[in-house]
Amino acid sequence: MREGSNRRPLSRRAGAAGGAVLSALVLGQLALTGPVAAVPGLSFKTTTGPSNSSAKTQNTTCPAGTRVIGGGGAITGSGLGQVGMDIMVPLVGGTAYSVTGREDENGVAGNWAVTANAICATPPPGLVTVSGSSAPSFGTSNWFEKSCPVGKRAIGVGGAVVGASNSEVVLEDLRIHQNSVVVAGAEDGTGFAGSWWLDATAICADPLPGEQRVIDDSVYSSAATRTITATCSAGKRVHGVGGEIVGGEGQVRLTQMRATTSTTVTVSAAEDENGFSGNWKVRAYAVCAS
Repeated sequence: MREGSNRRPLSRRAGAAGGAVLSALVLGQLALTGPVAAVPGLSFKTTTGPSNSSAKTQNTTCPAGTRVIGGGGAITGSGLGQVGMDIMVPLVGGTAYSVTGREDENGVAGNWAVTANAICATPPPGLVTVSGSSAPSFGTSNWFEKSCPVGKRAIGVGGAVVGASNSEVVLEDLRIHQNSVVVAGAEDGTGFAGSWWLDATAICADPLPGEQRVIDDSVYSSAATRTITATCSAGKRVHGVGGEIVGGEGQVRLTQMRATTSTTVTVSAAEDENGFSGNWKVRAYAVCAS
């Protein structure tokens, strides 16, 4: 079911060429350890797929008896500013988190890989997943908010840009607020002639014990790459993940938005192959609980 959307005007600015090289992630499964969790059975699962130059989807599955309460992903390899994480969503049934990466219309000569991260737990009280879609847009940018049911908090977010056959529309934001999530997208520097829309998913639950929301921003300037890490207070662990590009105007793509340890969320982004002369930054959201 499609719901209303909001649009904001967007200008285009050309810039100097920029590149990005990020550290490769270890293939396979990774479980992060830490203190006793507010939500029983809390675990962090990571899976990295093959490295090649094809569009690809990577899923990470939670252990039996647990469900996804948050998730994210990363792109590693060549052409990072030209590869978009266009779909980042919990799968139907709530047992896995899925990330899809696609190249822009110019393509990338080198190889790259998709990593999917899932935060898993025994279903906390009141766990429910709600989804919605914006109206189709012919504008250069669009955003869509999905609210949790009354009395519940947003602890996880998923989003997708839909309508283009490749990464000509950039998934810029997966913001996680107290009672809602916001997903935003923008056409890339060359624009997109067709219509497109946004899908947004909010993973909601009753308030968590010792719940804390940490938001941290990188430096705001023009740079080839940016990274920021939000860290939970002592004694708390990450239960949800969000990220945002501020000011990128479709010429900056997320390359990482995930829990990098049991207490930290890291968000990274890179300018496209033409660079971007404007100032921009990345923002990390961590939902923490004790």
